[in-house]
Amino acid sequence: MRENKKWTIIGGGNGGQTTAGHLGMMGFDVVLYDIFEETIKTIEDQGGIYLEDALTGFGKVTRATMNIEEALGEADVILITAPATVHRNIAKSCAPHLKDGQIVVLNPAATFGSVEFEKTLKDQGCTADITLAETNTLLYGCRIIEPGRTQVFGLKNRILIAALPATETPSVVNVLQSAFPQFEGVDNILITSFDNTNPILHPATTLLNTGTIESEREWNFYTDGFTQSIGQFIEDMDRERINIGKALGIDLLSCREQLEVEYNVFKDTLSEAVRHNPVYQDIKGQKMLDTRYLTEDIPMGLVPFVAMGKLVGLPTNRMEVIIEMTQLVLGRDLMAEARTLENLGLEDMDVEAFLRYIETGQR
Repeated sequence: MRENKKWTIIGGGNGGQTTAGHLGMMGFDVVLYDIFEETIKTIEDQGGIYLEDALTGFGKVTRATMNIEEALGEADVILITAPATVHRNIAKSCAPHLKDGQIVVLNPAATFGSVEFEKTLKDQGCTADITLAETNTLLYGCRIIEPGRTQVFGLKNRILIAALPATETPSVVNVLQSAFPQFEGVDNILITSFDNTNPILHPATTLLNTGTIESEREWNFYTDGFTQSIGQFIEDMDRERINIGKALGIDLLSCREQLEVEYNVFKDTLSEAVRHNPVYQDIKGQKMLDTRYLTEDIPMGLVPFVAMGKLVGLPTNRMEVIIEMTQLVLGRDLMAEARTLENLGLEDMDVEAFLRYIETGQR
């Protein structure tokens, strides 16, 4: 029997609208919150969201609102499906209105999203007894066609989820699987954070395709941009991520192996796997360099990878090159708001203290 949980989606972008529409199609009570009036008005007027392609149908949305207090008021489960660069601001907005017993999931979290969210709530004086969790990635490959209508390229076979503290993961998984059987609990947020492959796949591919981006030609990000040489560089960078994971006691799948698990794509190299993934075929390349693939995936992904590499004493040469080159090419400091150990309040922890924190929630 389906649990009668009420869901709130924070964020009306590609993932947020698709998630809300999917929940509505499945018959769940869902509220969508966003800051853009056009999005909210359109969805409120039509009563929900239309999905096309891999998911096709109309998902009823109980309410679409720009009022955060209204959005959170009756929610049992709150999925924050918004860029990682705004997680801190969302936490500040949510802090006065959260209630005991609510489950809050950063969906996805990028790297250490739950750590940043938990610190921000405490800094804001939030005392609500909530359960906080994060996922490694979004369930869907999707794009907004127009407000209230999204195209779903495909769904992943599995999504990893862990709570902070780790002891709460089983209860969170039990609730979320009532809607999403793809959600799979893992030991702790180290796995969800380091299983996040966007910082590996996106920034280097973007930076190394600068000429194509600025040519204003039409191109596809994965099928055109992920050449053999770029793919080899990224596989080498991916090994830096995997080695850090091993030093922290976790065995990570490579990006190529993740494509096998999530999309049933089996190829000998990462470049071949990416270019032959059917879900990636129609994803267009950028027309400008200043995109989330750099401004989000670096400060919220590569930077904390590098920070943990330094904590365990392992090299992250390729990651650091991409971080530095991007800042020079964009002419912008991406470190001020990045998820460094200092900004996450972890600067005084050694590896043992950090592992204890993610298991118990005690800093």
